[in-house]
Amino acid sequence: MIEVVNSIYRPLFTVKFIHSGYETPMDNFFSQAVSITTDEDTGNLFRNYKMSYRFFDNTLICFIQCTPFNPPAPEPKLPSVKIDGDIRIRFLIKTNNDFFSKTYATATGNKKKYNFSNKTNNVNGPDIFLSAPVENYSAAKDYTQGSVVQNAGSLFGAKRIVLAADSIPLSNIDFWAEKIPVDQVVSNADLQDATLVNVEDPCFGVIDLYNTGTMNSNYNLFDTSEKLFNPAPVFTIKFMSKP
Repeated sequence: MIEVVNSIYRPLFTVKFIHSGYETPMDNFFSQAVSITTDEDTGNLFRNYKMSYRFFDNTLICFIQCTPFNPPAPEPKLPSVKIDGDIRIRFLIKTNNDFFSKTYATATGNKKKYNFSNKTNNVNGPDIFLSAPVENYSAAKDYTQGSVVQNAGSLFGAKRIVLAADSIPLSNIDFWAEKIPVDQVVSNADLQDATLVNVEDPCFGVIDLYNTGTMNSNYNLFDTSEKLFNPAPVFTIKFMSKP
């Protein structure tokens, strides 16, 4: 007797990157500016739980092998391998030089990393952002080139280093670029100390997706019975582009 295994791969979640500097009316080529890979722990987790991913154009999709919960009904579906306990799926984001020429973002180096996560709470209409709400401007703080802040309904991107001691106002167009209105783009609120992010490979930032501990149910990867959502959740990371 031949046993038939009724399993398929389905999207577990999707991450959409929005960056007008890499878009045309006919094409999206954000994937030419960055590369995305898993860290070692996530690679092992994917093998154990029969998961995989693809990154193309402006889209990152994570797939998981699943089976019907109550066959022959096709829906809902469960992971083929039961996920026991808490897991973290981590993707590493690496950039090229062209990215910074088109993007208001900080070259993080060894001290800071961008950390995007489904443990934030930044839902705006249909968009579920993995980035935190944009940081508010403070005249008492220093800002590195590429920093993004909000103030009085506008976004501001630092064209160069801005030191609090120099008392440079946001209206100084030699130092700040203004964009109206405020949009939920990647900002300094997403920067963390590299020691807290705790990533061994050099990278611009990480995307961390957890199966538990979210602050908002819109960010859940599974329903309360560990079934897959249909359709799978779609998360957003948006960047402020340079002119």
